[in-house]
Amino acid sequence: MNKFNKIFENLARVNDRSIIWSNWLDYCININLMNTSKTDQDFHGNEEAYLDMFGEWLLQLENDLEEQSYSDRLGLFYEELVTSHVKSKNLGQFYTPDDVSILMTKLCVDGDSTGFVNDCACGSARMLLSAHVESKGNLICFGQDLDEVSCKMAVLNFYSHGVRGSILHQNTLTGEFYRAWRVNNYLYHGLPIPHIELVSEAEAYNFIGVSRNKNDIVELNPTKSSVQSTLI
Repeated sequence: MNKFNKIFENLARVNDRSIIWSNWLDYCININLMNTSKTDQDFHGNEEAYLDMFGEWLLQLENDLEEQSYSDRLGLFYEELVTSHVKSKNLGQFYTPDDVSILMTKLCVDGDSTGFVNDCACGSARMLLSAHVESKGNLICFGQDLDEVSCKMAVLNFYSHGVRGSILHQNTLTGEFYRAWRVNNYLYHGLPIPHIELVSEAEAYNFIGVSRNKNDIVELNPTKSSVQSTLI
């Protein structure tokens, strides 16, 4: 068992695993927020342990990226050690395998693709990470998901892979919106470090140096959405 897992298991001895996981994701997002006012959340004295987990995750990610193009350790950990089979079944949470993500990406984008790409049921954003790699970072990525924990993992995956894009906690069938994060908006425009912003739904679609048009969005999951779109 690696250090990340050991810290998590120690914390899980005194609290529910899903609560610890969600709180850790909140902590990681919170310490990387650009917004002047951080979220006022009580981490119950676990800040030091959460920071150690954050550092271990980044170290493991660095090792992964030496061998492969992207890494969704967060999604894998969530599937294997946090969620129960019942919860996964009830929510339909079966994350897309890497091979399928890569195949679907290759059908939609290529190395010369520019513009926007969307996954309306993004989970931990595995398919969007694949699109980011396939397009050599030329795409701005948007993801939505009904599960808030999945959205938080997607935000951190964008943050750690240098993806410019937004994640929206949203019901894409009803249009009901809860919260949005914009990631790395200024990464290539004056701020050379990854960053996260809490934004409105309208702000989530605004990025420096580009203008968004609804008809310019490539949909990675066309069977899950009524959106009809083309590549610019």
